[in-house]
Amino acid sequence: MIDPREFATVIGCTKCDAHTSAKLLRDDNANVPQPGFVGKNFASKRVALAGQNPAIGPFRFIARDARYTSALRALKTAPTLENFALLNSELAEFIRDWPVHGSYFPLQECGLDLQDIAYFNVVRCRTVGNSQPGTRVISNCLEHFDRWLDILSPRVLVFIGKWAHDRAAHLATRRGIPTTFMNRERSLSTSEREANRRAVVSVVRAAA
Repeated sequence: MIDPREFATVIGCTKCDAHTSAKLLRDDNANVPQPGFVGKNFASKRVALAGQNPAIGPFRFIARDARYTSALRALKTAPTLENFALLNSELAEFIRDWPVHGSYFPLQECGLDLQDIAYFNVVRCRTVGNSQPGTRVISNCLEHFDRWLDILSPRVLVFIGKWAHDRAAHLATRRGIPTTFMNRERSLSTSEREANRRAVVSVVRAAA
């Protein structure tokens, strides 16, 4: 299991603020850095997924989001196993509705369950209007990304989108970790999307 203090380090990160980027959403309430998710069976499969940055969820999930961010803040203040369990309990409810599996990533086709994977973002903070993070924010946050690759040592890293791949794949490549990405370009034809999906499944199954 990943040490709760590693989660707390990300949540409590102060490398970026409003002066770093006007797009960055940072406060002590709903917009705190989000470390990610590590399934309880990750160590057996070691399949990691990486996206751009946390999104602002639909309004209908606002109450659940408040519980989740409250659990994040509690873990930042006191990185205990109890608070870590509370966060994981909230995440267990959250991840069922994450589009990262199903439409974004062929979880079942890869022979995986949500508890088999880890998921974290290139940038751990939300941005205004879910806009792409700026260069300075990316540079600062890649330090966390780099460290998590060391901690988790995935067998394969799948990026959710080419944007994330182009900004962080080199950190995996230099460790010899195979990478691939789900191509989410809207211009892709149905056949191109299916071909990309099959290619990702092949890479994941070969590694895991």
